[in-house]
Amino acid sequence: MALFSFFKTPKHQKFNYIPRYYNPQKEKLDEIIANARGDGQSDTELAKSRISSSFKRRGYTSSAYSKNATKKSNYLLLAIIVVLFGLTYMLLTVYLPEFMQQFEG
Repeated sequence: MALFSFFKTPKHQKFNYIPRYYNPQKEKLDEIIANARGDGQSDTELAKSRISSSFKRRGYTSSAYSKNATKKSNYLLLAIIVVLFGLTYMLLTVYLPEFMQQFEG
């Protein structure tokens, strides 16, 4: 079915990816040493780098903390669903017959 087409389909693109070794601990150590030395940076640049590194560190949380937070979120969601089902059942059993009587008569 795809023997003839009006438009030319593009060919797939290739790229050469050369993996490099990355050691995050060494990078962090080098950054700490460079910040301690100053290396010709002004005080504002040092403050900016400290702030950005603290934000980066805060983003990486332990897996136990994230599992605990996920579990807590799931329990809260389950509790909300149970409460909503309970309220819906109560409204249907109590107020629906009264509403139907008013609607019919």
